[in-house]
Amino acid sequence: MRKHLLLTTSFLLLSVAFVFAQGEPEVATTEKSIDWFQTFITIGYLLGVFILLPIVIYSNLKEKLFVADSESQNDIQVIDNLSEAERNRLASQILDSIGEKLTPFKSEEGADMVTITKGGQAKFVKQGLDYINTRLVPTDSVMIDRVNEFSEVYRDRVKRVFTGSKWIIICSAGMGILFAVTGGVTTFLFIHILGLLFYILSSRTTMYTLKKRMDLFGSWGGGMAGALFSGLFIGAGAKHYKLYSDGSKERDYSSEFTGGAVYLLVILVVAMFLGVMAALLGVLNFFINYATSYQLPFKSIDNWYSKNF
Repeated sequence: MRKHLLLTTSFLLLSVAFVFAQGEPEVATTEKSIDWFQTFITIGYLLGVFILLPIVIYSNLKEKLFVADSESQNDIQVIDNLSEAERNRLASQILDSIGEKLTPFKSEEGADMVTITKGGQAKFVKQGLDYINTRLVPTDSVMIDRVNEFSEVYRDRVKRVFTGSKWIIICSAGMGILFAVTGGVTTFLFIHILGLLFYILSSRTTMYTLKKRMDLFGSWGGGMAGALFSGLFIGAGAKHYKLYSDGSKERDYSSEFTGGAVYLLVILVVAMFLGVMAALLGVLNFFINYATSYQLPFKSIDNWYSKNF
């Protein structure tokens, strides 16, 4: 009887939690809390999927430096009215400006060097090198070596690594499966999948941002969800014993079942909550990882050169 009551109670609580995750006002304790929940979830999906996701995808594609090959020859448009010497001079001018923009530091050998520490610097280096490689195409060996050096710095510092939570991905994917099983293939299911994709892409951090974050906090961050689930799973596996006056003890399976069921219920509720929060968390990640380094399609390198030189 006790087990039946516990299972029934767990099912009812899980059902309430699931509907709450859907944002239905009928299960809210107060109308205001549900309105806020719906607002945040809606912002996450609308802003993340329909506005920021295209920017993130475009930025990831366009962050790569231009590389001259057989497929990119049409992008090379050398300025015709400039002599070879003039093109080399302008390339040197741009490279000098890049060097002045970057952050100086001392190498382990004591040499003066520069590196990228900000998104604005990364965008300036990207635009400058692309302009040199597509509009000026210098022939001077010194200029070519300097271009290669800055290109190496750019690739090393702008490389992105995933710093998000695998648990949020698992929870969001699980919610997608649950949506598909309970409601079939719907428009919202596709939006949810795009929200998960947005979270994954927005969680990719540049090396210069990661270095700054590690200097401040001493770790990559993003481990809160993992620590939460690890703690819940450890608690769910706790063993219970009955102690008697004669010093003997007996395994208390009833208490273990009750505690395990409660922990399982909490884990499922937390998983559903994180599952529908993935897009909103992606919006937060965007402002952390892309706010100063995103790329837009209507800003050409010719406009960049006219503005800066």
